[in-house]
Amino acid sequence: MIFLLFLSLFIVFLLIRALLFQPKDMSSEQTPPEVLNEEQIIENFRNLLRHKTVSHIDKNQMDMAEFTAFQESLVSLYPEVHEACTCEHLGDTGILYKWAGKTQDSPVVLMAHYDVVPAEETAWDVPPFKAAVIDGVVWGRGTLDTKCTLLSVMESAEHLIKEGFVPNHDIYFSFAGDEEVSGESAPAIVAHLKNKGVKPYMVLDEGGVIVEGVFPGVEKQTAMIGVGEKGYIDMEVLFASKGGHASAPPRHGITGAMGKLMSDLENRTMKPVFTEPVLEMFNRLGRHSSFGYKIIFANMWLFKPVLKILFKKQGGQMNAVIRTTTAVTVLEGSNAYNVLPPKGTIGINARVLNTDTMDSTIKHISSLVKTPHNIQVLNGREASPTSPIQSGAFEILEKVILDMWPEAVVAPYLMTGGTDSRHFHAICENVLRFAPMEITKEELNLIHSNNERIRVKTVLKCVEYYIKLIRRLG
Repeated sequence: MIFLLFLSLFIVFLLIRALLFQPKDMSSEQTPPEVLNEEQIIENFRNLLRHKTVSHIDKNQMDMAEFTAFQESLVSLYPEVHEACTCEHLGDTGILYKWAGKTQDSPVVLMAHYDVVPAEETAWDVPPFKAAVIDGVVWGRGTLDTKCTLLSVMESAEHLIKEGFVPNHDIYFSFAGDEEVSGESAPAIVAHLKNKGVKPYMVLDEGGVIVEGVFPGVEKQTAMIGVGEKGYIDMEVLFASKGGHASAPPRHGITGAMGKLMSDLENRTMKPVFTEPVLEMFNRLGRHSSFGYKIIFANMWLFKPVLKILFKKQGGQMNAVIRTTTAVTVLEGSNAYNVLPPKGTIGINARVLNTDTMDSTIKHISSLVKTPHNIQVLNGREASPTSPIQSGAFEILEKVILDMWPEAVVAPYLMTGGTDSRHFHAICENVLRFAPMEITKEELNLIHSNNERIRVKTVLKCVEYYIKLIRRLG
């Protein structure tokens, strides 16, 4: 009887916490809409999309004439920007504009990249570099990633300069043409700014977007602001044997060891951790979820262990934000059916949580292998620092979002992918990742895929967001 009474009281306690777990007042001042030359903006966008600025790790495969033509298009399309701002070319493809403000204190950096990933043209319904507009939708490689944000930065500056607007603080526009291949342009820009003693108050790059239905139990639009990035490792685990004829295999061969490693990577994962950005994401979005989910998110102190198990079983995005993940992406062995492999290779891609390191991740993988092996790191970087959520910079982005999307829920999150913005942590504390694009889950899946496209109204709202952001920055 005492146990049942205790259990009943405990359940009531959880329910009361869920009932009290209500959305916080996050209203923002509503400013008048901007009057834009919409037809010209879309025509300028099409101009930029037609340039085949495809980046490659092998620089010899890059058509640099296309990159030069893109840069020349910026000059012709945005004369006011090039009259009011200085422009420097850094690294292989980097462009750095400086829009001088009334003071050099607390400058801001607005980022984008203008290179794109390759497009298999025969797989597209509309040619990827035609930049066609069909039924209010712009088709083309780079529409979402990230020529739309680059266009929006330039259009907003052109618009405001024509008005005679002068920012209170210096504003830099940092554009790289090799972000997709982790090139040297962004590091060159950061080194240049550091050498000049520039310490930005805020850096804004691509990252989260405005989308519906991505968080359990939340039907509202969510605006996700990335405050950090996981680390990255490409590695090979190498095995060797004497090989031999497949008719008389040994009791234990390297293929068995390779298979066991692949199985263990799925089952013996690294330790899960609910970092601050993830907990705050649950805190903010959970308040807008259905009541069943509120019981969980209002009582994270109780349900963390359950969620850790659930996320591990489900895999996917939720699992990725609470642990270092490993994925087998390359597998090589014998090239003949009747020959035992003299060597074997497992290629692994790891995304490192900021509570782990490259070294601890490699040690974990190595500990799963009981036979002689060698691990070779091909490429890697540590997780970025995490920018503070309780900051004026985050608040500014949030207020402009709520100005334009008053019903949206704004929340931080941890990015599982990488951007050029990670380099700016060397000179700035507030490095934030958000692209003001209102897109569907279907459109989100088109990034780096066939038939990439964006709605015209999304492009225009993206431009308006940057205008309002710069106004609010002063």
